[in-house]
Amino acid sequence: MILKLKDIATVSSGVTFRTRIEASKGGDVRVIQMKDLGDDNFVHLSESIHIDHTKPKPNQLAKLGDIIFRSRGQTNTAALLDEDVENTIVAAPLFRVRPDIKKVVPEFLLWWINQPSSQSYLASRSKGTMVKMVSKQGLEDLEVNLPSLEQQKKVAEFFSLSMREQQLLEEIKNRKAIYTQGILMQMASESRQTASNKKPGFDAATSTPGQTQSRARN
Repeated sequence: MILKLKDIATVSSGVTFRTRIEASKGGDVRVIQMKDLGDDNFVHLSESIHIDHTKPKPNQLAKLGDIIFRSRGQTNTAALLDEDVENTIVAAPLFRVRPDIKKVVPEFLLWWINQPSSQSYLASRSKGTMVKMVSKQGLEDLEVNLPSLEQQKKVAEFFSLSMREQQLLEEIKNRKAIYTQGILMQMASESRQTASNKKPGFDAATSTPGQTQSRARN
């Protein structure tokens, strides 16, 4: 069954700030920004900021299962909010996509939005000369090939396992790079030490500079 995104989810524009978003240690409202969307297709809240803000409207609050969409930039991918949150809003130009869980599994919809075919469609709907941007209507009109909920769950589970595998491979790659760098630094250090021991006037046997020359004179 092919449906449009607006038939299975609600798309809301992020909150617009007239001035630069300033972090506040005592702020009680968390803001999800573009930088909080990871390459692993998940929202990372560890470095998200809190601000002083009037109480957000109920329809502005984000919640577990929301999909956060990059409407502006070279890529128009999305990330899943997979954590319970309170007093959290999404900043423009991001869009918040809230799936109707009676019709669609959030992880499946995330996977579908990030598919090359969907990205190609979204790119065709982006407008702007300097910075391309996908409109709310453009996102809402995205067609979704929707299988049964049971099949969606299977796709979502496989997708999650695949993403986890990529995370582990990336972690192994990073650790290997750190390990290799450590070995190279150690080799370089040993090389410098060897070169230092070979300086003229240094007796490797007694470790006393100039002692060999003194014996020769006697």
